[in-house]
Amino acid sequence: MIDFLKNKDVAVRWGFFLVLLAAFLFVNLPFLMPFLIAGVFALGLNDFVERLGKKLKIKRKPAIALTLLGGFAIFWIPISLAIYRLISYISQPEVIKTDKLVGQIHELKDLILGYLKKISGWTGTDIATPAADMANSLLRKSGEIVFQYSTEILGQLPAIFLASFVFVITLALLLSKAQAIKEFVFKYSLLKPDLTVRLIDVSKKSCSITLFSTLVIGLIQAGVIGIGSLIFGEGDFFLVLTLTFFVSFIPVIGAAPVGYLLAILAFIGGRTGNGVGLVVVATIAGSIDNILKPFMVGKENKISAVIGFTCVVGAIIMIGLPGLLIGPVIMNLFAGLSPLLLKREEPDLIQ
Repeated sequence: MIDFLKNKDVAVRWGFFLVLLAAFLFVNLPFLMPFLIAGVFALGLNDFVERLGKKLKIKRKPAIALTLLGGFAIFWIPISLAIYRLISYISQPEVIKTDKLVGQIHELKDLILGYLKKISGWTGTDIATPAADMANSLLRKSGEIVFQYSTEILGQLPAIFLASFVFVITLALLLSKAQAIKEFVFKYSLLKPDLTVRLIDVSKKSCSITLFSTLVIGLIQAGVIGIGSLIFGEGDFFLVLTLTFFVSFIPVIGAAPVGYLLAILAFIGGRTGNGVGLVVVATIAGSIDNILKPFMVGKENKISAVIGFTCVVGAIIMIGLPGLLIGPVIMNLFAGLSPLLLKREEPDLIQ
């Protein structure tokens, strides 16, 4: 009877806990993605914060504050300026018609139509007129789509800022309470302590790899392409910088195509020197990934670029823009944790 009451007591406590947990998750469901991304950043930045504190000989909280301020400056300042440019375009639609990039796109259209007219003269079949109608229709629809999408982004800015605020305070909390969280995990883990330690280490390494190999390399590549566009006067600096940063997350594609596209537009406009310079810049930016990633990631757990591409693009399709970060994290976690969880020589790892 006593054992039954003990078991009943445990069941009631666990049931009550699960109900409270479900209620907690339900009320915080709108912030699930900021919580998840903050957890990824906390795992990836934990060791960095410790090293920063030791190097600067400061306590953990000032090291956390410096890390957050540095990340805010690197990430949000360019994006904020890009948003400002976007707002200026939408508030003054007449500016778009005189924009250099729009003019370059029309130059590309005219060049292609010129070749089609020559082909029409050789063959005696008019293919230039239908192509011109289709090109004009495509450009008009593309402009409408871009305008609509930009307006939607601006309409979502309050929600984006709120999610960013939740992300920052959650990240600060997780980093400041890292030791308490680790002790909690060890206390209630169903796995052996040695396996728990290894799982935590692999999780931290997987998140760190994603942050420093993907984000840092993406920032460097975006900076190279952005500075190249500024030097050679092709495209809008902040829009190019932001676009290149997000495109650099996608394996196989990477950051170089943005630079090559700007180079093509320069060649079409007769600016040969600018085009050659941008080809060099794009080649350098594309090589950065191959040069830096082996040093930052190491040779173990080398994952196929095709798998990386499907994980990133699939994550974007499923959860939107956060998939740029969540996709690589899931991929690295799967590659890193699977060997530990499936090891057959340690059948007693579950307590």
